[in-house]
Amino acid sequence: MTIPKECKRLAEVDFPIAEVSKHAVREKSIRHGHPSTLHLWWARRPLASSRAMLMALLLPDPQDPHCPPPFRSDARRILSEMTWRPPGWAEQIADDAGLRQALLKFVADFANWDNAADATYLATARALVKAAHPDETPLVVDPFAGGGSIPLEALRVGCDAFASDLNPVAVLINKVMLEDIPRYGKAKIKVKNAEGEEVESDGLAEALRIAGAAVKAAAEQELAEFYPPDPDGAQPVAYLWARTVRCESPNCGAEIPLVRSFWLAKKSNRRRALRYSIKREVGKSPVIAFEVFEPVGTRDVPSGTVSRARATCPCCNIVLPPERVRAQLVEQRGGGDVVFDTAGQRIGGAYLLAVVTVRKDEQGRNYRLGNDRDLSIVRRAKERLLEQEQIDIDGVSPVPQEPLPLMSGTFNVPLYGMNTWGFSCRTQRHRVTNASFCRAVNRSPQVFIP
Repeated sequence: MTIPKECKRLAEVDFPIAEVSKHAVREKSIRHGHPSTLHLWWARRPLASSRAMLMALLLPDPQDPHCPPPFRSDARRILSEMTWRPPGWAEQIADDAGLRQALLKFVADFANWDNAADATYLATARALVKAAHPDETPLVVDPFAGGGSIPLEALRVGCDAFASDLNPVAVLINKVMLEDIPRYGKAKIKVKNAEGEEVESDGLAEALRIAGAAVKAAAEQELAEFYPPDPDGAQPVAYLWARTVRCESPNCGAEIPLVRSFWLAKKSNRRRALRYSIKREVGKSPVIAFEVFEPVGTRDVPSGTVSRARATCPCCNIVLPPERVRAQLVEQRGGGDVVFDTAGQRIGGAYLLAVVTVRKDEQGRNYRLGNDRDLSIVRRAKERLLEQEQIDIDGVSPVPQEPLPLMSGTFNVPLYGMNTWGFSCRTQRHRVTNASFCRAVNRSPQVFIP
């Protein structure tokens, strides 16, 4: 039995859009066990709407005169056998109009994330798809799969799925979610831990946690000198940098950190921000000096220095137009690197605005200004980077050298001199860190899947 071409699918005559939309909105707040937590994908389709639409497209409309009679009888039997069928369901599905409403009700309820893995709903959905396509398992093809919502839901309801994408990250997400997890998710897997010992784990997720911990330990050991704790024991967790340009006013020439906002934290119990003062010496360009303070209100925090690619000099209030800001950043190859003189003193490039730290015995984050010790670490990272740029891992540089595409209105960073992934968009320490993780992953413990 095949569904005749003349027969309309359920989605062509009706769809429970209000119910499905409600479940799709709720799904955004689910963080435990949801595939979206596997990897953040910026255009992920809700599983609720994908699941519901697939069901509505796979099932014929029982009221259509061309609907195969065996499907009507099988659908009535399948719905009657549901454990959680609503009261009066048997009477409702006795006629074709009631059967259509019952199928739409099932599609709406099945869109609920709480029912997505429920054994009753899964068995019913797969049985209905099988009843509609008894001779051959349907194949769902998604050539632009992205985060994999459509092919994943196709597998859930008993279809075969073919997924592809131009983005290699999407391909990896789909491979893990559609192949590795279903095949090895609960299988006993052997893996080597950080000590090199072979251990058995319960499932793929635990095996990856063990392997990930080993990679993390190796990278931390190699990068310890570049992320040391402060002398008082506080541990830096973030370094807040700003690209800089020079004021082109003939009477100024100050270095302008490009900052949209000087707020560091806006929580009601922890407000922190940066404010600046101007230091002037005869015959020299003004210098901007920062301090971390606790503002009472928004008016206490100075306005940012950059908006829509225009830079405002805090010292003389001259505004640099976008073309001059871009020209200066192009000369700096994006401005992400710190420029040092021969004596090791910073003379330009990226500016370290603040360092975020935490303490084991305290809750919350603390903020301090960058200092000479922080810059000396960056200088060591630059020296290390010069060595690592000559190292290949399996013929591939650990520092990405691929050119960045210019996509006007979407991805404009090449306009500002950022022309490669590795050299323009990251600081020296970022690149050292990336290279260290590449080596750690390359030497990482292997997961042995029987």
